[in-house]
Amino acid sequence: MPTYKTWSYSHKYIEVRYRCQRIKCGLTHTHISKSYVMTYVS
Repeated sequence: MPTYKTWSYSHKYIEVRYRCQRIKCGLTHTHISKSYVMTYVS
């Protein structure tokens, strides 16, 4: 039982961390794209 609990916790932690990284990466990518488009247009 404790092993399962530990695995569940670590799994949730990894999932949350991965999702957070993806969101951060997405935001950064969008920001770079916007800056690039702005520079390209002007």
